[in-house]
Amino acid sequence: MEKVLFRKVRVIDGQSRHNGQVCDVLVDNAIIQEVGEGGSLQAADCTRVEGGCLSPGWVDMRVNLTDPGFEWKDDLESLAAAALVGGFSRIATLPNTSPVIDNSGLLKSLKLRSASLSVHVLPYGALSVGAAGKDMAELYDMHQAGAVAFSDGNQPIASSGLLLRALQYLKPFDGLVCSLPLDRSLSPASEIGESPVSVQMGMPGIPAIAEEMMVARDLKLLGYFPHRLHIGPVTTAESLNLLRVAKAQFPELSVETSALYLLLDDTSNLEFDANTKVFPPLRDRAAVIALREAVKDGLIDVISSSHHPQSIEEKNHDFSAAAPGAETLEIAFSAAHTALAQAGIPLTRLIACLTAGPRRILRQEPVCVDQGQLAELTHFDPAVRWTPSLAHIRSKSKNNPLLGQELLGKPLHVYVRGKLHHSH
Repeated sequence: MEKVLFRKVRVIDGQSRHNGQVCDVLVDNAIIQEVGEGGSLQAADCTRVEGGCLSPGWVDMRVNLTDPGFEWKDDLESLAAAALVGGFSRIATLPNTSPVIDNSGLLKSLKLRSASLSVHVLPYGALSVGAAGKDMAELYDMHQAGAVAFSDGNQPIASSGLLLRALQYLKPFDGLVCSLPLDRSLSPASEIGESPVSVQMGMPGIPAIAEEMMVARDLKLLGYFPHRLHIGPVTTAESLNLLRVAKAQFPELSVETSALYLLLDDTSNLEFDANTKVFPPLRDRAAVIALREAVKDGLIDVISSSHHPQSIEEKNHDFSAAAPGAETLEIAFSAAHTALAQAGIPLTRLIACLTAGPRRILRQEPVCVDQGQLAELTHFDPAVRWTPSLAHIRSKSKNNPLLGQELLGKPLHVYVRGKLHHSH
């Protein structure tokens, strides 16, 4: 266990009595031993970290896992390394591996293989067998094996009957369903948002109603059978309007968006850069503004990375033929902070969407920057401006749309599992 003294750090933690204060924080044996006024603590035989901000460790609720089956995109070790560079101490992983994680044996194997990693891996189990959207998977067995939630990952839950049965089945053991809201039947051959930009590019688009209809469907089912439901990532203004009304009625409904949707609009696609082709697609500027406001007013509980690595071969095609997805673990915080700072939204809201929100939804033990608490911490500089390059990428895949673009804010260290890791 590494002993660390964080000196003169500003605490950013809405759960802590020290929130907003400049403090010294002494960590030893993976426990916060003491918190004092900035510059007041002394300690021998320890690592010293000076300045910046300190928060509970960040949690990413949407990470594409490509091991087993697609290890050339990322394996567990490269995924963990990318997470640390991004400031994350915990990552929740989608089940779309090969084979799909749809039974307790595969889930136990993942838990065992990830136990020695430097970050905590929180696995989702597939909602349906093979994530094919038909027969319900072994949800209870996977819950017993450690699944934190159930999702078909990048496959929307097309069957209303499947979603309803899952809500009913999970109720006795308080399981969580995560729904990606998109009706693919409205745009089976499209992977870009429908807008004047898609017309200009000469490509068929995914209309906003493809998301909004699925959000409305999910909320209707929730009204029929209330239970824990997490919806996201959402990308359109009308989805937010529907969710705002529903959240007043359903306290266990939670909402997620991802960092790129806060920063980029669909004009980023105009250069035909395949790295800007993501799923769900980028939307127009009005949607970006609406998403930022939804973070500000607390409608959005979670900001994820939606890390989706793709190989050079899968991206090195014409835009229409390239695989969707962006490699984003290392830059998710910086992208979101750049976007929200532009809109004058307090840093505390972003940190809440990376810490308290996902921990509450995934039923993870709470972390608070205070004496006697578990030391799982992210140290970062919200004021530094930097430009990501390939040298910053720890993922095996390099399909990052923000390389060469100046961003605001950067993770510096992550303290997790009793060890301090550099994020730079």
